Amino acid sequence: MFLPEQIPFPQPFRQRIASRRSGLTLIEVMVALGVLVILVGGIFTVVQTALKTVLLIDTRASREDEFTNLTDILRSGFRNLPGRSRMTAGPVKLMGAGGGVQEYLFAVRDAPGFLTWLSAPEPENEIVLLSLRQDAAQERWRVCLKRFAPPAAFPVREFNPERLLKACAHIPWLELVADIEKIGVRFFDGQQWSENWKDPEVRPALIELTLVHEYTKDPRSSAAIFWIPPVKGGTP
Repeated sequence: MFLPEQIPFPQPFRQRIASRRSGLTLIEVMVALGVLVILVGGIFTVVQTALKTVLLIDTRASREDEFTNLTDILRSGFRNLPGRSRMTAGPVKLMGAGGGVQEYLFAVRDAPGFLTWLSAPEPENEIVLLSLRQDAAQERWRVCLKRFAPPAAFPVREFNPERLLKACAHIPWLELVADIEKIGVRFFDGQQWSENWKDPEVRPALIELTLVHEYTKDPRSSAAIFWIPPVKGGTP
């Protein structure tokens, strides 16, 4: 009796059977390629999402550090104001080349060392301008700084914002922080809060500065309060 494997098949038929057993069909290759593409696409999506998350966390941390450093510098500057220094602050409406510019301007006089970045001695009569200005086109705020020594003919008690800005128009602004969504400034005189401080001979007890950026979770947490040392004749 013949076993199945002993049945003599023609030689061409044996070759066709062997070739079918040893290779892959076109459908099998296409299925394998499809599975491979899906796996590679999934891995790429996961890696891309992870990279975006890391970049977002890094950007958020960088922005938080930027605002924290600015707050620390301002707090230290206001806290160490000399007794003879004088200050006014309030909103200013200007017209720039790109349209209306909303600006909140601090003007500080006779305050050597206030928000300085130089180690060289500074003139005693130097004027420091701290500007929180908005670009009307982009609707974003930025904090800028400018300092200059006024000419001898410039009035010692001049605090008019327009005249101060005109006197130092040739000096470029130093940008400290940009891309701020919202700002707020208030002064406390010991009894109530206000948005202006017009009397340079008297100091506010507290300054509250609020800077909100795109990564701020709670606007209330973005407010910083600075204490200013009192002077004779000022707020007790």
